[in-house]
Amino acid sequence: MKTKTITVKLEDELANAVERMQKEAGFHSKSEMIREGLRVLIARERHRKLTENLTRYLRDREALDEAAQEVEERIPSTEEALKRS
Repeated sequence: MKTKTITVKLEDELANAVERMQKEAGFHSKSEMIREGLRVLIARERHRKLTENLTRYLRDREALDEAAQEVEERIPSTEEALKRS
């Protein structure tokens, strides 16, 4: 897999936390740990967007179902009106 190098500057406190976590979690390197953290962050964002889109779709579908029901309820009275004319 082709890789790119990205340089990131961290405050001392955050850098120390990264080093501690790398050792405690058993990652072979800080880069490996940070890559995994970014994968998780990206997956969460994708999940959030999918959930948002699904919610919007379901809301729109419900509105369409309600509109279709209203139209179906009006069909008999429309048919009767056409017969009278």
